Order: sequence, then C-alpha cells, then structure tokens
Amino acid sequence: MHEDCPGHWYLCVIDFKSSHIQILDSLRSRSQDEFQFKSVKIVVEFFQTFFKLYDIGKNVFQFSIDWAPLIPTQDNGWDYGVHVIKHMQTFENGDCMKASNLCNSVKIHWEIASDLVLHEGNREKQTILAIVCTNTPTRAMKRFLF
Repeated sequence: MHEDCPGHWYLCVIDFKSSHIQILDSLRSRSQDEFQFKSVKIVVEFFQTFFKLYDIGKNVFQFSIDWAPLIPTQDNGWDYGVHVIKHMQTFENGDCMKASNLCNSVKIHWEIASDLVLHEGNREKQTILAIVCTNTPTRAMKRFLF
C-alpha cells in the first residue's frame, strides 16, 4: 500500500483462511492510523466487488483488521521498501520477521537487486549482465552477482 504524503509504503496482508487483515508498517505513525485504515477498507471494498462479480462466497467485510504487533521498525526514512519486501518474503514462508533480518540494509538492497536481475522471468537479464560485465565502476555488483 502506498501513501502519497509523505510518500511511504506499508504492507497489507489479507489472510483468507483466518478471515483477518493485518497492516504491517515499519514506520507507523498513530496519526496516520485512520488514513491507513480507510485505505485498507477501499481495498476490501474492491475485493468484495470482485467476489460478488465472480460469485465467490467470501464476505471480506466480516474480516477483522488490525496492525501487526511487534514488527521491526526502520531507523531511517527511506528503507520502507526493503521492510515491505522482507515482510512479504517472511509471510510467504510462514515466518515472523525479526529485527535481525534487517540488520544490514545495504546488503539486503544488493540481495533484492540481485534477485530481480537474476530472476528467470527478467527479460532484460542478459542486457543487464552484459552492462555489468563491461562496466568497470560496477565491480562490486559483479562480485555480488557472480
């Protein structure tokens, strides 16, 4: 989920098995809670419209919504994207994220970039790797990718 002002990302997880919606915000501001809650409600309304359109018997209006307790908070104003990606990865694995998962944000930035570049679905993979291999200022990237 994206907030235009102040330009911040957070994760909204809709768990259809437990009929629960959870908001994960690494830079939560209680003054933004009402705005985030309303934004999540808009997503819920979209899902409900979609389910009704395709005759899927789920009523997401009945789902409980809350903020995730005890998630790691970011110690700067720019790593929210990294936090959102790490939250998605840990949810996918069924784990809880710990602050230690984010202790080296520079390394995590490189890992995410590497995963994106090397992903089998990346149609520009060969072009990017060719640039990395011929461009000397990217030696650190070369070491990381290879």
